[in-house]
Amino acid sequence: MAQSKHGSPVRGMDNVAHSSVRDQRFGRMFRNLPSAAFTESALVDLAKTMLQGEFAEKIKDHEPVDVALNEREPEDENPAIPAGFTYFGQFLDHDITFDPASSLDRFNDPNALQDFRTPRLDLDSVYGSGPADQPFLYDDDELHMLLGTDKDFDKARNNRPDLPRNNAPIRRALLGDKRNDENLIVSQLHATFLRFHNKVVDRLGTHDFELCQQTVRWHYQWIVLHDFLPRIIGQETYERVIVGRGEKPVIRFYNPQGRYAFIPVEFSVAAYRYGHSMVRPSYSLNKTVRRPDPVEQPFNGKTATFNRIPIFSLMNVAEHPRANLNGFRELPDFWSIDWAFFFDGVAPDGAPPPGAILPQPSYKLDTLLVDPLTSLPDHQREPIKIRRSLAALNLLRGWRLGLPSGQAVARHMEMEALSDEQLFDSEDADRKEARGKLLIDHPGIFNGNAPLWFYILREAEIAGNSQHLGPVGGTIIAEVIAGLIREDRHSFLAQWPKWRPTLPSAVAGHFTMADLINFTNG
Repeated sequence: MAQSKHGSPVRGMDNVAHSSVRDQRFGRMFRNLPSAAFTESALVDLAKTMLQGEFAEKIKDHEPVDVALNEREPEDENPAIPAGFTYFGQFLDHDITFDPASSLDRFNDPNALQDFRTPRLDLDSVYGSGPADQPFLYDDDELHMLLGTDKDFDKARNNRPDLPRNNAPIRRALLGDKRNDENLIVSQLHATFLRFHNKVVDRLGTHDFELCQQTVRWHYQWIVLHDFLPRIIGQETYERVIVGRGEKPVIRFYNPQGRYAFIPVEFSVAAYRYGHSMVRPSYSLNKTVRRPDPVEQPFNGKTATFNRIPIFSLMNVAEHPRANLNGFRELPDFWSIDWAFFFDGVAPDGAPPPGAILPQPSYKLDTLLVDPLTSLPDHQREPIKIRRSLAALNLLRGWRLGLPSGQAVARHMEMEALSDEQLFDSEDADRKEARGKLLIDHPGIFNGNAPLWFYILREAEIAGNSQHLGPVGGTIIAEVIAGLIREDRHSFLAQWPKWRPTLPSAVAGHFTMADLINFTNG
């Protein structure tokens, strides 16, 4: 067994392939389907066709690389899903999955991957292991969550705190999961959940921490099932799998085994990575913080001009803290998010800027990723440039974990598989030519054999009109998430399937992300 320099086993190296799926937290959803065979060069070439590439054109034409807050982008935007749900999806992912032992450069047996996050929607990324075991996450009363320094853009109010942080030169967040500080949007979503818990404690007026925690968890689970999922998977799949409010889900393909439900790699490495295509290149945060400082920033050796704040950039945030939304650092003053900029139904913090299009829409569910995701800040030491891109990382990861092809999964689900002509087509003539060339340059690789992640994104374009996922991707996500909630003996589906939300909301007996924010801010 591999040893650390201190003599103890290297974390994750004892997760060997002979471990049973029944005892692990990762596994396969379609265990009888063969792994799809590819070559690295073929996947890298496919990844190159998934890069949006608009920045270079706009820089060449001396135009800003993004649009202003009062402009629409009909070719790129998806008004059906507000931008906040991109990051709610990321927050949810961090709640159920964490694999610190993964490596892109080796082939992995998913049965040997241990998930160090409980695969339940229980907000352990927020609560950690509780006030007795991790008291640094809590106030002295062991009921309220600890909050950070106020960063409100409205200094007459001062009620929009950052995450709690230590006092090191780079102030690291005190969290149950450090990934919820990886960008400044998900970090503020986490801070909102801290405040939501505290508001529930105050409303219930009890010293029963478990009751407060259950109230928060059940309302969160309701949001996931009945606000988040219908937007992502589409109404048809929602009605087929989730059925409706107060109903038990119908699950055909996800079969949890053992003491704990497991995370299928078809979900974590393919289907649930749909959200990468929804990421905008940049965002405005509130009525006063709409543009970065500086507005001109380096991109691939050239200078890009931004109207909104880039989700990632390579500028040093120690020198330019208002340049981007890169995470793992303290939130700048006045940078608290007005969630009306990200979610529908949220009461705005004051009058929005004239002509502002709110909430900001997500980007379309399609086979394209925005330019900031082509060169990730934490992969800059990678000598092969294309492997700094999220598209290449996702495709290679799926291959090395032995995922089945999208067509094989569709047939197994008794759904009509997309043809090669459909999969490798594109409305853009240059992209269509490049994808058609893949079938020629890599004969036999992609014929009837598309990577599952790519297949699910292309299916969303065709079957969901780029507004929501298609039947294969939507079914995987719906069944796994509903199954995780159902298999958790503490969830409302397990304890009280007919339960309805009790906190104040716009519609009695229902509860949305907008209701959570309005209640928390009220």
